[in-house]
Amino acid sequence: MKIFFVGSPQLADGYKIAGVDPIAVATEDDFLQALQSLASNEEAGIVLMDSDYASAVKGKVEKLKIRSKLPVFIEVPGRKTGAAVDLKAMISRIMGVNV
Repeated sequence: MKIFFVGSPQLADGYKIAGVDPIAVATEDDFLQALQSLASNEEAGIVLMDSDYASAVKGKVEKLKIRSKLPVFIEVPGRKTGAAVDLKAMISRIMGVNV
């Protein structure tokens, strides 16, 4: 399983240095298309999402998260906004039990 990052080109370069497979996007539509492509990619285990883009299309991202068991979609801080991570909800979703 691989870890992917989807977001701004500037952050994608940093994730590439860290060993994560980056997908640089320029628009919200490109962002959604990349996420949908990764949702059906059997190699994808974790998808890190730039919160700048994820917050702009939050409803669509949430629907994608709910439909997908794997990969796990995780929002990470972008250049302009921080990620609002609900760790308890994420663990519950991954484990399949209420924590």
